[in-house]
This record gives sequence, C-alpha cells and structure tokens, in this order.
Amino acid sequence: MTRILSKQRLLTIDPGCSEVFIEKQLSEKTEIVVGKGAHVRHYRLHEDLDHSLDVRLEENAVYELITLHRGNGNLTFSFDLTGRGATCRSDVVYVLTADQQTIIRSDVRHNADKTVSRQLVKGAVGGQGQAVFEGGIFIPYDKKEIDGAQQHRALLLSSDASVKAVPRLEIYADDVKCAHGSAIGTLDPDQLFYLKTRGIDESQARNLLTTAFLNEVLDTIADEKIREEFKQSAIEGLKNNV
Repeated sequence: MTRILSKQRLLTIDPGCSEVFIEKQLSEKTEIVVGKGAHVRHYRLHEDLDHSLDVRLEENAVYELITLHRGNGNLTFSFDLTGRGATCRSDVVYVLTADQQTIIRSDVRHNADKTVSRQLVKGAVGGQGQAVFEGGIFIPYDKKEIDGAQQHRALLLSSDASVKAVPRLEIYADDVKCAHGSAIGTLDPDQLFYLKTRGIDESQARNLLTTAFLNEVLDTIADEKIREEFKQSAIEGLKNNV
C-alpha cells in the first residue's frame, strides 16, 4: 500500500517493515530513519524551494529514492549507512527552463561494512537555466566490502543553458569497489536526423529524445500509476525547453 506524505519532518520506519511513500509537498528539512531490515521505496516531487533530506539506514535496511526536481530551489541529500549490509539507491531527475537555477548536493557515507550505494542523476536544462550537481561518497579507513557508484548525466537543450558537475570521492579503505562519472552534452544530431526522416518534426523529435533520456530513471518506478504521473510531470517541466 502506498502512503501519501505531506511536509514530513521526521519519519521512522520500524524494523522489518516494507513501505512505499509518495511526497509532493516538502518541508524545508526531512529526517528519515530506516530501521533494521526495513525496505522503503520513496518517490518525491521537488519544486521551487530549498530542501534538505537526511536519511540514516540501520543494519540490512534498504532505501530506494527517486526525486523529480522541477524549477528553482536547491536540494541537499545526506545518506548515512550506519548499519552493516545497508543498501541505498537515490536517483534524481531534474528539469529546468527559462532562467531557473538549482544546486543539487548529495553526500553518501558508508559508515558500516558491506554497505552498497547507487546514484544516477539525469538532467535536462533549456533556456538560460543553470544547474550544479555536487556529489560525494565517503568511506572511512576501517570499513570493508564497500560498493558505491555515482553517475551524473545532463542534456543542454539550448546554447544558453549551463550545467556543472563536481563529483568527489573520499576513500580511506582498501576493500572497496567504487565508481563515479559525469557526462554533459547535447542531443545527438544523428538521432534527430533519423527521426526527421521518419516524418517526425524537429520539436517532437527533440521531445522524444529528451524524455527517453530522462526515463532511464523514471522507468524504474515499480508502481505504474506513480511512474506515469512522474513522467507526465517531467514532460510538463520540459515545455519551452525542446
């Protein structure tokens, strides 16, 4: 069963529970504790405000987050994997147009053995929009069997759009598997040409390619109703971009 949250400030998930949350109205700050062996899927819509999210995962907890960000406002994520065997996936889609600006910061801390983190951040920025992604993974010196990965990819939909990525790894342990990367570019002209040869006008072709790019994240939403709602919201945010 899916629970609707609104302006949540503190959320504690009891050990062993399985929960699905959707949140469209955020407070300035939210703190979440995922209890031992609990499994949480969390879908959030962020628009036009500064917001911070702090999540702590206990032993064998699983937390899966997808955030859709539209418009202005900054986002700060902090994930503390304090329990052995904890797993965190925290994906983001962001869409900017006109003169909208955002800074997205993410900090993942592997403070226990056998912890796993994954993050995929994908953005589409048009008009004079400006986006910055600052992503960090921290692994203390005495932790073992750590697996962390972080990827950022963005599309520039106009010549005036700007995206900057600042990835950061702090690894003080040997027994780790860690990867990060960033790619920022424009739509593939060959793909645009191919679609236009099939009778699709350029505006529609650009929209198809951009939504397909973002859907790599949104397609992972298990609930069909939530998935389609978030896809439609992303499309609305793309208006005047493509």
